[in-house]
Amino acid sequence: MSKLASGWEAAHRIARAIVRLESYMTIAALEELKSSRSAGNPLLAFGAKDYSQNDEDGLIEEITRRTIGEHPGTFLELGVGNGLENNTLNLLAKGWRGAWLGGEELAFACEATRLRFRQCWIDKDNIASLCRETLDAHGIDQPDLLSVDLDGNDHHVCASLLAAPLRPAVWVVEYNARFSPATRWVMPYDPAHRWDGSDHFGASLGAFHDLLAGAGYRLVACNLTGANAFFVRADLAPRFPEVPDDWKRLYMPATYLRYPAYGHPQSLRTVRSLLG
Repeated sequence: MSKLASGWEAAHRIARAIVRLESYMTIAALEELKSSRSAGNPLLAFGAKDYSQNDEDGLIEEITRRTIGEHPGTFLELGVGNGLENNTLNLLAKGWRGAWLGGEELAFACEATRLRFRQCWIDKDNIASLCRETLDAHGIDQPDLLSVDLDGNDHHVCASLLAAPLRPAVWVVEYNARFSPATRWVMPYDPAHRWDGSDHFGASLGAFHDLLAGAGYRLVACNLTGANAFFVRADLAPRFPEVPDDWKRLYMPATYLRYPAYGHPQSLRTVRSLLG
């Protein structure tokens, strides 16, 4: 082996070792974060990543177990990317059925399955009719779970859905953790908005709390990394006795540690098998 080839091989080994070390450090940091923050809200101990971006899958499993039971339910998710990482793919794996709306083409086909997908541009004026048409086509009146992650006009869209009216048992929203819970901030409505990777998106947790609490929802958790907030209908709130009554204590600041991918690489064949 030449010295050059030997040098490249050594460099690759070092690079792989660095990647593994970074992954171990991230896992350790997340476990420490989970331990410390679960002390404030024990519900966070259920957080886990399967197909979600962070620990949303585990929280959704526990929250829906308490609200609708062990049986498969129905969902509606707005903003699902290419379908390979979102808040409801894991529910499909558990026998749920539902609908996705989003602007990006899916990485797989889903015709004649438990999943209905509509590729569309969402704004506050068309969302009520889009959701109603898509849900009706799937035979769903009110979904058990609604997840909204549009990287922009989320608050305005949620207001339109409440006026529709849509009343799921569980409502998941992405909030802007730049702002403390005492701040009420909503991105000015812009139907042409495209997220540029900055903090100009969505709304603060306080703004979402005011909107959803006024419609009869209670905040029960914000996920570990400060990305998503989980609300349940007020009549279901007694099923979360360990959650602090003061919603401001549930706020999680932005700690955007990228959750490591556990296990083997994701396969499209596996995803397709979940649709049934």
